[in-house]
Amino acid sequence: MKDMFKNNRKGFTLVELLATIVILAIVVGLGSYAIVGIINTAKEKNYSLLVTNIKDASEQYYQECRYSNAAISNDMCTLNESGYVISLGQLVEYGYLKGNGTKDDDTYTIVNPKNDNNISVCMIAVTFNNGKVIITNDSGNTNSDCPINSDYSG
Repeated sequence: MKDMFKNNRKGFTLVELLATIVILAIVVGLGSYAIVGIINTAKEKNYSLLVTNIKDASEQYYQECRYSNAAISNDMCTLNESGYVISLGQLVEYGYLKGNGTKDDDTYTIVNPKNDNNISVCMIAVTFNNGKVIITNDSGNTNSDCPINSDYSG
């Protein structure tokens, strides 16, 4: 008769299951936080690299517009009081910069890696001052996603 009422526990109790779920939730939460931080750092580095590439492409564009008659005759060099003015999309179109659009039809698209917004229409002015090529944002919209003047310094 004693064996009939013996309690054979072969499973987990509700408390043990809840404790396991709580521990797993904490581990997943900490992992997610770390992954988001890594992604944000990667976006910042990618943006910094894009700005460096824009700066290099703009300097090459300026040199060719300033000193090459062939480039000027092709109407790709626009000069105004700000300097030589060009959009980021045109830098890609003329072969100075590689587009970073995600689709095949976005070959002339420049995307801001921080928020994936298209910044191809951003205008920049390239001038020469005291032996240095100066790049400024010529978009006229300081709240846009376009790289700002301080991004190009450094």
